[in-house]
Amino acid sequence: MAIGTEGSSPPIHEGGCLCGAVRYQVVGAPLAVAICHCVNCQRNTGSAFSVNAIFPKEALTTQGAPAVYDDKGDTGNIVRRVFCGKCGTPIESQSVYSVPGYAVIKAGTFDHPENFAPDSEVYCASALPWWLAGGKRKCYPGTNTDTVSAEDIEAARAAGGN
Repeated sequence: MAIGTEGSSPPIHEGGCLCGAVRYQVVGAPLAVAICHCVNCQRNTGSAFSVNAIFPKEALTTQGAPAVYDDKGDTGNIVRRVFCGKCGTPIESQSVYSVPGYAVIKAGTFDHPENFAPDSEVYCASALPWWLAGGKRKCYPGTNTDTVSAEDIEAARAAGGN
């Protein structure tokens, strides 16, 4: 991945759906790249897991009109599944309460997904039994609670998240 250095412009990453009706751009380096093994991500992607690149929400701009499905996560809180309404490609997950200030982009939708190597895995307790984790990534049985505090969740609720 191209990381900006002093005096240089931050990297710009582009991507989109299979049919091209939805395109997006994010500016800067991801805060994290995580594999998610939760059952909802397995169903949403039709695969064993989802690879998610996490950026500050303000770094994302989207062209086109993606569709949205409000899913319930394991906590009972809403996770918005943003996808192309024409071809069905999952683009983004928006965890309304736990991480409202972040864009969680499906790494396979980037024009250059090879730039987004995962640094951790979440919901490893739901990983399919044949999955062999690669590298030396941290593996959390549920969500990575090191990065989201109870105070952050309460602040999101108070701000009117669903």
